[in-house]
Amino acid sequence: MLATVASVTSANRIKRRVGEMGITSSVIQTPQSLAKDGCGYSLRFEDSSQKIISSAAMGLGIKIRAFYTETLIDGKKFYSKI
Repeated sequence: MLATVASVTSANRIKRRVGEMGITSSVIQTPQSLAKDGCGYSLRFEDSSQKIISSAAMGLGIKIRAFYTETLIDGKKFYSKI
């Protein structure tokens, strides 16, 4: 699952906060097909951590633009907005 945010700083702050709770995540550049203005960063994490990610972002005052599920079909990634 991906959570899109406005900046790498925001993504790293969330990653650090949830890491303290034992949640594994990684910061990636938002896939081009999802980036509305051509840039942005995302946090990739397990689907089961969505509520924790959302809560951590809210606690840090960071707006999550959107959540997306990620599906791999024939080697290609597809995203669905939640």
